[in-house]
Amino acid sequence: MKNSKNSIYIVDFIMSFITVFGVVMFLPMLPHIQEMFGVSVSQISWIANVQYITMIIFSTFVSKLINKIGIKNMLLISLILWITGILIEILAFSNLHFDVFISGRFIEGIGEAFIFPLLLSMSKAELKNQGNEKVGLSLIEFGAALGGLISGIISGEFINSPRQFLVIPISIGVLVGAFILMKLKAVALIDTENKQSQGEGIKESTKAYISLLFMIFITQTIFASIQVYLAYYMDAFALTSLTGTVISIQQILVAIGTIAPNFFVKKISFKTTRNIIFLAFIFGIAIVSMQISVYLSIVGLAIIAFFVGVGFTILNIYISKVARTKVSKKLSIYTSIRYAGGFILSFMWGRLIQGYREAGQSYGKIFKNLYTFEGIMAIIILIVIIYIQKDVIVFKNKLSQRNLQKEA
Repeated sequence: MKNSKNSIYIVDFIMSFITVFGVVMFLPMLPHIQEMFGVSVSQISWIANVQYITMIIFSTFVSKLINKIGIKNMLLISLILWITGILIEILAFSNLHFDVFISGRFIEGIGEAFIFPLLLSMSKAELKNQGNEKVGLSLIEFGAALGGLISGIISGEFINSPRQFLVIPISIGVLVGAFILMKLKAVALIDTENKQSQGEGIKESTKAYISLLFMIFITQTIFASIQVYLAYYMDAFALTSLTGTVISIQQILVAIGTIAPNFFVKKISFKTTRNIIFLAFIFGIAIVSMQISVYLSIVGLAIIAFFVGVGFTILNIYISKVARTKVSKKLSIYTSIRYAGGFILSFMWGRLIQGYREAGQSYGKIFKNLYTFEGIMAIIILIVIIYIQKDVIVFKNKLSQRNLQKEA
């Protein structure tokens, strides 16, 4: 029996909520956790790095497992891994073993790695109506943003007691698992591995797919840059205590941004939306890099966060339409590339911050350099994307089934 659209909507929301709740939950605590374990900035960066690595590697396995195990079982396995990883983290906090803590993050990250490609595949398979699919894809990003928001708010209250905080995500994970076990039926996957899924005569555009990979990469990179090391950026203003609040503000704006495309996606062409998103990124990065005041910086971070949310939903909608054959594989690659952007940013910035600090530079100077470089990178990638997409028909018009079927 087929799942109702409401069941799919709920699972899209709660599982993406779980994923980003886990990703964000330690970010406001980074300086305190660093002090607890007695490690360097470069070492503490692996709290984020290890999860990005697992998402990059294990997201690609989803396409191989999805037909053998099924989406419902895969979602439950993801939750089991997620909860197991958090239990190991609690053990690490009890004994102050940083390597054990990172092992827990690794296992937790494997569970998180499976979730986004599973949800994208489930929405494409179960929500055949274009309007319903758009809602489902939007809910994935809205749930993710809300998960980050709630995580940032709650974890900000547990900065000095992270072990006690972890009881909360475990409880959420158990409740979500019970819901999926009882309410979600087996998902009937469409055969997209060897034939076209949207009808005969519709061709795929490799250029369109590659350009979306570039876009999701830079969008996730920019998102990571305003969250992973935010506690250290706020140290430049001597306001690390506000990190949880600022992350919460960002997540509210991301959440609003994820639902915004539902109101204008049929009125504004993809290319216009793309240009607005990138200009907002560049403008926001410029404000953040200048560090004129903490209030202006928060405005810059908020601008970036809102358009990150818009970008995530727009890209989910278009990747679903562009990928016509071997869908599970392409969505898995898309997810891996997405998190590769976060990992590269987190890894490189962690090493650079550590090196600059050892050279005696202040956090203010360090982040001015880092954000300036990121702004230049965003401009270069925008130029590349504009060049790739210039002759792609699917990006020239407003989103509609008729225009999609004109793609050559």
